[in-house]
Amino acid sequence: MEIQIKMVGAASEVFAYKKRNPNAIHEEVFQYIADYISQREKVKDEKIKFAMIAAAGKAFEMIHKNPDSSEKALLRDFMNEIPGILYNIEEG
Repeated sequence: MEIQIKMVGAASEVFAYKKRNPNAIHEEVFQYIADYISQREKVKDEKIKFAMIAAAGKAFEMIHKNPDSSEKALLRDFMNEIPGILYNIEEG
């Protein structure tokens, strides 16, 4: 359960960051997320870090496909994607 919570947190950070910085490019968002994971969350477990980065990637993709969606709608849709993300991590 902890891994899913951390993934939602990472996705939420991406949505909020893009809302504050709508012109932010991919590299900028991922630098922010990398800093968020290492400094604010202080995640040590490599599996959780990887899941959070994968979650951020999916969130970034979703916000670009649905730029007019609200954060709430994006987060709801993201939560439906968590099982698939975790499956891909386990299989990859």
